[in-house]
Amino acid sequence: MRKLFACAALAFGLALAGCQTVLPSLNLNTAITLNTVYGIENAYGIAVNAANAYKALPLCRTGTTPGAANICAKRSVIVNLQGAMRRARVAVNNLVNFQKTYPSVDITNVLSAAQTALLDVQQVLASGAQ
Repeated sequence: MRKLFACAALAFGLALAGCQTVLPSLNLNTAITLNTVYGIENAYGIAVNAANAYKALPLCRTGTTPGAANICAKRSVIVNLQGAMRRARVAVNNLVNFQKTYPSVDITNVLSAAQTALLDVQQVLASGAQ
């Protein structure tokens, strides 16, 4: 898992540094199997790194949009990203705590909530690449 995590972070960093017409989007469905608690925790770690990489970009000037010649972060996306990351953190923590507290109970609904929260983060990051 550490190698997968390192490869994903490296690929995202290289993609940001390279010449592209749009910023890459993070596809958690193909990066990690989201059907286990460990998979959700790893996907959350990848999402945190992607969010931090996006927030580290310089802010777009008023009236400009991100592109190949203007690599920047939109203020509105950063604000939306903060809320999405907050919801994802709560959902992942709830999943882990629920699974530890009730190991014999079906975690499908809690798992689904965490998956939805992480996919919301993915959509916010994708909106920043447009």
